Amino acid sequence: MTLNMMMDACAPEAIAGALSQHHPGLFFTIVEEAPVAISLTDADARIVYANPAFCRQTGYELEALLQQNPRLLASHQTPREIYQDMWHTLLQRRPWRGQLINRHRDGSLYLVEIDITPVINPFGELEHYLAMQRDISASYALEQRLRNHMTLTEAVLNNIPAAVVVVDERDHVVMDNLAYKTFCADCGGKELLSELNFSARKAELANGQVLPVVLRGEVRWLSVTCWALPGVSEEASRYFIDNALTRTLVVITDDTQQRLQQEQGRLDRLKQQMTSGKLLAAIREALDAALIQLNCPINMLAAARRLNGSDNSNVALDAAWREGEEAMARLKRCRPSLELESAAVWPLQPFFDDLRALYHTRYEQGKNLQVTLDSHHLVGFGQRTQLLACLSLWLDRTLDIAAGLRDFTAQTQIYAREEAGWISLYITDNVPLIPLRHTHSPDALNAPGKGMELRLIQTLVAHHNGAIELTSRPEGGSCLTLRFPLFHSLTGGSK
Repeated sequence: MTLNMMMDACAPEAIAGALSQHHPGLFFTIVEEAPVAISLTDADARIVYANPAFCRQTGYELEALLQQNPRLLASHQTPREIYQDMWHTLLQRRPWRGQLINRHRDGSLYLVEIDITPVINPFGELEHYLAMQRDISASYALEQRLRNHMTLTEAVLNNIPAAVVVVDERDHVVMDNLAYKTFCADCGGKELLSELNFSARKAELANGQVLPVVLRGEVRWLSVTCWALPGVSEEASRYFIDNALTRTLVVITDDTQQRLQQEQGRLDRLKQQMTSGKLLAAIREALDAALIQLNCPINMLAAARRLNGSDNSNVALDAAWREGEEAMARLKRCRPSLELESAAVWPLQPFFDDLRALYHTRYEQGKNLQVTLDSHHLVGFGQRTQLLACLSLWLDRTLDIAAGLRDFTAQTQIYAREEAGWISLYITDNVPLIPLRHTHSPDALNAPGKGMELRLIQTLVAHHNGAIELTSRPEGGSCLTLRFPLFHSLTGGSK
């Protein structure tokens, strides 16, 4: 029977015997040349053999090791429980595997991973212990260095105020920090990237676009930025191939406070522009009233001059008339222009959004100010800020009257629709319609609109070629209707 036939048909013991017969000393040569440290002890744990790799690992010559107990290598750094577990297992004639901290002959310490197997003879008696051990100090140090780097990286990432996440080529999260986990918790346990529709908008988001997201019932503004990362493959099949798939680093910053500050700044500037418009309208209205009052005596002077004849002999009368005419001309020249901005076409939905934002707190967090548009595509035409000032003047009047009523809450509804080329705004409220004051308040120019709201609204509406109507409601309250032409400049003309 050939060796190959024996190997095909026989048990491992027979194969080993056959190999020893055909190749004397084969197993000894294998053990001697093995790169793994191998030692053999008798049943009393005295070393009876150690291969060269064992000697190189420990620093001892073979003669110094023979008949010695392996505790010669003990560093006393290994916990006693480890040795207790080892002997408990070996005495049960079961193999044991573990890690020990040993001491080299020069005193240096090293970490070994050791496998000890009890060797039982054919009679069931324990004869030897076979130990194979590998020095894993370098790999352990590398593992600990990697762990330290990971711990440091995790600590740094978790202390970054921005959310940091790494996704693979399928946009699955492979690493994230605490801030991102917090965002996901605020999303009700959902992936924030899914809520942002990241996979479909990756190219769009790469430029740091700011997106609104509803988290815990509140709108948050998140800035998203992406960078491509070189991939490192963990698959064994890619060991010899340097073509790992690219990963993406995503940084998400909460810009909500900055956005709110910017929005508040914009609203503050809008308030200033509206106040300027109201003030100019108040000055213009006051000057118009003065012109009307001055016009009466000048007309009387003109009539007296006509009665005096054509000889103009009454010098005082003529001088008074001329001074009156010059005063009228000066007042007309002092009338301020209401052209604070260019007339343009603008959507009504953002227009009313600004109005609600300006009165959010005054109308009990905006709940009692309702705005309805007949269509979301409605547009207005003219000076946007001036028309916003018209509505603001009426809302201020409504709230001022309501503040003087006991146990009363103002409620206002605004309805907008297009009617035959006009935009009609219906402003209804539950505030009693009190008699309007037409006299000038002493501080009219310091607080434009106080007591003269309707007259200022009329001035601004007339400037836009619009119409105004005020009626009382049978169920109480009033309805102010404002109509503005669409697609016509202030001086006429088509769009």
